[in-house]
Amino acid sequence: MRTSFLTIPLTSMKPSASAWWLGAAALFLMASCDSARNATEDTSTASTTVETAPPADVAFTRDLTQGEYRFQIQSTTADNGQQLTIKTRRGDALVTDPVRLNVKGNVTDAVMGDLNGNGNPELYVFTSGTGSGSYGGVEAYEFKDKSFVPLKAPQNLSSDMATGYMGQDKYEVRGNKLVRTFPVFGAADANGTASPTGETRTIEYSLNSDNMLMPGTMPATGSTPSTTTPPKQ
Repeated sequence: MRTSFLTIPLTSMKPSASAWWLGAAALFLMASCDSARNATEDTSTASTTVETAPPADVAFTRDLTQGEYRFQIQSTTADNGQQLTIKTRRGDALVTDPVRLNVKGNVTDAVMGDLNGNGNPELYVFTSGTGSGSYGGVEAYEFKDKSFVPLKAPQNLSSDMATGYMGQDKYEVRGNKLVRTFPVFGAADANGTASPTGETRTIEYSLNSDNMLMPGTMPATGSTPSTTTPPKQ
């Protein structure tokens, strides 16, 4: 008995071109979905929330240099006045801890000096009150041995210097003196109102060996003011 075999051409076993492309497209779509899902999961895991504090309300800023030191003075708005910050640098490095203190009124100016002539930098920060009198003030320091030493000023004007004084002080450094000027007011009228006389009084402060600013007077310009009860400084 003769057995016959059916021969099938190999070409008939190959998939059609359209079927091959459909399979490839399906695999590509599956891989894309997996990649997108992984990317979404990684992004959600790595996301963080960064909270930033609002910037401070800077009212005054100044950089001053004396010798190898740089002094950064800044004041920011605070309750009932301003907060004064003083940083000292040599190059970019901080030399000492910053000085921070609250001052009445507003910082108006800052200058360097060497009133006692010892070569150590002195920093003078001037302030002005916010009331009708705009009473002036000064914060003074000597920078010595990488630290700040406060300079002391008399708390009140003497009776003769305070005659006709009602604020509006202006400060500046002239040579080896701290100079303070203010207008002189006359006697108050029946309504309690005092008017300026047109005279200006100048007080010069020298720095002694005890780090005290000692006052001396200069002749006032204009006419001699009427005697008044000096207001509290």
